[in-house]
Amino acid sequence: MAKRDDKTEPSFEVFSVKEGNDDKSFFNRIGTAFRHKDGEGHTISLNALPVNDKIVLRTPKERLDEMRSSTPRRRERDERER
Repeated sequence: MAKRDDKTEPSFEVFSVKEGNDDKSFFNRIGTAFRHKDGEGHTISLNALPVNDKIVLRTPKERLDEMRSSTPRRRERDERER
C-alpha cells in the first residue's frame, strides 16, 4: 500500500447523489480523492459504498465557497452535467 503524506490535502470530496422531488438532489459525503504524486490520476478512499449509480467529485474549495455565500447557488436539473 502506498504511503500517504499526512500533509496532503484531498483534491476532491466524494459524494453519493440521490435525486429527490421538486428538482432537488441530496449529497451524502462518502469519501475523499487524493491526487497521485505524478499528477496522472487520483486514489479514491471510500468510507461508505454508494446506494445508487451516481458518484460526484467536488473540490473542497467549491463546497467552502458555497457554504460561505449567503445563498448557495442551485443549478436546475437541465444545467447539470450527467
